[in-house]
This record gives sequence, structure tokens and C-alpha cells, in this order.
Amino acid sequence: MTKKIYRTIYAGMLGAAFAVGITSCSDDFLDKNPKLAVTEYDILASEELIDATMAGVYSRFKSSSFAGGGIAAIFDNRGDDFANTGNNTYAHADTYNMTVGQNSPMNPGYFQSGYLAVNAANTLKEALEKHDNLPISESKRQQYIASCLFIRDISWYYLAQVYSQPYVYNPDSKAIPIHTEAVTGPGKNEAELWTIGQIYNQIIEDLSNNTIAALPDKGSSSFDSTIPTQPAAHMLLQRIYMAMGRWNDAISEGEKVTGFTLSGSVAELFDAPYHTNENIFSIPFTNTERGGGNPASYISSGVGYIDTLNTRTGIVSIPEYHLATDTRVRFIKVDPATGRETWYEKYDEYTTPLEWIHIFRYAETLLNLSESYYNIGEYEKAAELLYQVRLRSIPTGDVVDVRTLTGEELKKFIYNERRAEFIGEGIRGLDISRRAENFVHPAATFTNGKWDTVVVATPDNKASYCWAIPSYEILVNTSAAE
Repeated sequence: MTKKIYRTIYAGMLGAAFAVGITSCSDDFLDKNPKLAVTEYDILASEELIDATMAGVYSRFKSSSFAGGGIAAIFDNRGDDFANTGNNTYAHADTYNMTVGQNSPMNPGYFQSGYLAVNAANTLKEALEKHDNLPISESKRQQYIASCLFIRDISWYYLAQVYSQPYVYNPDSKAIPIHTEAVTGPGKNEAELWTIGQIYNQIIEDLSNNTIAALPDKGSSSFDSTIPTQPAAHMLLQRIYMAMGRWNDAISEGEKVTGFTLSGSVAELFDAPYHTNENIFSIPFTNTERGGGNPASYISSGVGYIDTLNTRTGIVSIPEYHLATDTRVRFIKVDPATGRETWYEKYDEYTTPLEWIHIFRYAETLLNLSESYYNIGEYEKAAELLYQVRLRSIPTGDVVDVRTLTGEELKKFIYNERRAEFIGEGIRGLDISRRAENFVHPAATFTNGKWDTVVVATPDNKASYCWAIPSYEILVNTSAAE
């Protein structure tokens, strides 16, 4: 991508972010002298256009390369519960092998999609902040400003997870270029790399109590799990505090997520109508807005077996997580040609991928709290929260009572329950890097009757542990070159 094209992308973000709003104004379509440029005055002209512009910000975030599928595929390929059996870099072979370079096929799309979401959010936020007498209520204006901050912050969060070493390994690790203001034209591409610590602190500052209070809460009539809400903001902060090892703060955020319950089964979350009382924040799809983003094209694909289950050393190889009475086992599918357990089918709509992609659900809240309580030595609380999630999927026939566990054994079960609960949803790859653990693959050798593993990346080696900033970003933003 040339410098000229890349600058055009940045300059065009304003119009692209507001595309939904532009097309909704049908009367102007017949104007004999249509405008050749859209200004913030145009998109702030009516409540309808402002609403459509906010929807455009969400659409940027739900790009198939980003939250609309890319995140789940990327972080499960970075994890160790799947094995990428192909050599197609467009199907995350380099993600799995921890060899993503500046020009790897999946890298530019992920980076660009994340920054388009950030810029769309910054652009609308600034427009709403600097204009008075808008055709919307003050409460809606504050909600939309807070929503833009949330989309910007969660986009930074996901970008930082692949471009930075973990906070607990090095809080001063350089991560990504940060734009806190909208990039609306050429000449504004320069932005220094912020450290992972700076980014986390900015997110905490952004999502202050006043900001969160402007978002809908669970009990309000305007609560919708497909848009930013107070519980979703608390979940993002909970993840941030866990990544920083601030366990008491993580507990505080998790305990603010109230009014939710676990669904009867995990399967309910991946079938229509999707609106369950476990669903905190999810990415919905329609016939006209789905792209190729559903993780069914990677995780759990029954055609091609791009990502197969790691049955050698993955979570499904551990007996306590492969019980006949565990309802999650139903997602494991057997290849009829070989009789082997081969893929995982939470997402099974291959031809019409309309299943919602869950970013935050209540099971994570409980397991985040369990891990946080464990880390401050409150084992009984940690075990009880773990038990709630495990009991939902294993109502009978469990071989262990996790409520009796303490110490390292309890930690092992908390970690593994997260793997079993969120397999196919991308959480495993996030957990590995959050804890500054090594990334490992199953090996082809045995030791004492068990499959060996091979380390493919360690947190001290940024070249393999992290993705390289795409070359086209460095071309127009010299500050991004380390």
C-alpha cells in the first residue's frame, strides 16, 4: 500500500464512519446538486442521522477482520486448544506458528480495522462534544460520547494484546500508536507508540464513573447487549485490572456486573434468538451485514478442518473436561472418515453465518471473579464461583467437587475451566499472554506415555511473542518505528 493510498484511507474515515447516516437521508438523494463532501454539520443535522452515525461506529468495530470474527479466530489460533493444520497464512497459519511479520496477510487487515473503529469513535465523540443545541437529548449525547470512548478503548485493548508484551512481564513494553483525537485528513498520521501501561491507564481514565454512568444499565429500558452498556464497561475494566495484577480492583468491577444469570446451557448462547440473561455484550449479524467474519469459517469448520481440536495436549485431552455428562462435550464433532474427534462446533452456520459473537458474557464475570479472589487468597469464594460455572455444564456425574479445592489445585481448575468454557471464543489466547505464559504447541513425541509440547514463543522474545507493526503504518507514521 502506497503512502498516497494510506493517507486517503485516513482522510476518508469521516465519510466511511457516517455511511449509514448518509444513505438514510432519502430526500437529499434526489437533489440535483448533491454535496461532494459530508461535514459534521450534516451528520448532526437530525437525531436520525446522529443515531445512524453511532451505528456506523459500531459497524466499524464489528468488521470481520476485527470484532466480527477476527478476534476470536486470532486469539484461539494463538492458544493451545486448537491446532492449525494448514499452511495458508490467510487462514492464520502464521498466527498459530507465532511468525506474524509486518506484511503477513492477516496483520494489515486487523490493524487497519481496529484503527478505523478507533477513528470513527474519536470523530463522532469530538463532533458531539463541541456542538451545542443538538437535536438529541443531553442524556443521549452523553451516552453516545461514552459509547465512543468504550469502542475506542476496547479496540485499543484488542490491538495491544498482539502488538505488546504482557503488562505483568513489562508494563513499559511499547505497544501501538495512539490517536486520542480524530484523524480527519492528511498530515495527522504521526502518533507515538504508547506502552501497554500507558494504554491501560488511559482506558481506566476514560471509563471513569461519570463516563460509565452515562451508559445504559442492566435494569434500564434502553439496555441492549449489542451496544456499549455499564456492565460491558465494567467487564472491560475487570480484564484490564486482571492484566495489571490489581486483583481487588478487578473484584470491584466484577461485582458491579449485576442482574445477569447463567443460561441453562452454553449452547443456548449460540442459537437464535441470542438474547439471554447471560449475554453482556455481543456482535450481532444480519443478512446484509455479516461479511466473512463468523468464526465458523475458522474455528469448528466441518469443511477443510482448518483449525482442529488439539486432542493431544489441549483441554479436551484432560479427563475432568471430557466427561460424558458435560454438556459442552456436545460441541465436539467426530470426523466420520476417521472416527476421530476433529473439530468444535459452537459456531455451525457455515453458509449463513448469523450467529452472534460474544465479547462478554456472565460466565466470564464469574470466572474472572474466581481467579481474582484466588489471587488474594480467598479460596472459598474463588471455589464457589468456579462451582457455579462448572455446575451449569456438569449438573450430574462430576468427578471432582471444586468447592473443596485450595492452593495450586484450585488455580489449575480455575484456569482449565476457563479453557473449557470459552473454547472457540478467543479467551484462551488472551489468558496466556495476560499471565505472561509461554505459547506452546502439541509435539509429535511421547514422554512417559503423554504427548510432549514444544514452546513456540516466550514473553521475553518480542519478535515471536508479538506481531510486528505493519509496514504501511511505519511508512506514514515514522514514530511507529521502534
